[in-house]
Amino acid sequence: MSSQELYKNLTKYYDKIYSKKDYRRECKFIEGVIQQHQISGNVLLDVACGTGGHVQLLKNKFKVMGVDINKEMIDIARNKVPDVKFIEGDMKNLNINKRFDVITCLFSAMSYNLSLSEFKTTLQNFYSHLKEGGVVIFDLGINKNNWVEGMISVDTIVEKNLKLARICQSHLEDNIFQANFVFLIKEKGKVDFDIDCHDIGVFEVEQISEIMKNAGFSVSIYGEFSKDKWRPDSMETPVFVGLK
Repeated sequence: MSSQELYKNLTKYYDKIYSKKDYRRECKFIEGVIQQHQISGNVLLDVACGTGGHVQLLKNKFKVMGVDINKEMIDIARNKVPDVKFIEGDMKNLNINKRFDVITCLFSAMSYNLSLSEFKTTLQNFYSHLKEGGVVIFDLGINKNNWVEGMISVDTIVEKNLKLARICQSHLEDNIFQANFVFLIKEKGKVDFDIDCHDIGVFEVEQISEIMKNAGFSVSIYGEFSKDKWRPDSMETPVFVGLK
């Protein structure tokens, strides 16, 4: 069983699988938060930037740097957005000799923190990389408040020379979702099969909010990248905004 192949050998399918993701809406939310809280600077760090989907839009209004732990993702991002600097790095031990006005970590990438201790380390790291008065923004699409045990998800790509299905079933043990994605691929007449394993931390929204407050952030939580405050009974993705 392979580990995180979507970020390695299967990276070429990443943007196709997530072709319906609304990057534009999420970037508009970020711009709105910055205006609302009157963040004066425009230097932005996108952590776990992936293939650069957010960076591609954010670079039009901010001085952006992207960082990701996976070289293969960075290579695609560099080709997609050649005028932005991308570096390899881990959110848990990031050490950039620079401070930022805004730090983003989107597409539920924070769920690769597998314990509350790791969350604490990562958020403290973000805090130290922010300028005074800066803001951190991240979403947590997978959490205990919206968890549905046994749910099956299916993603598909149907093109002339590519047919792909990705299947996964949710199962939680000790706050860890061992997401074993089954890939069925037919490309240019050749059939392939893989199982891609991702360990994902699943915690209560309130626990993460408390860790942020203890790290020194003033915290607000919004629902689904909207102006509305997140409600515990909504099943919406919580979007955390932390002011330093």
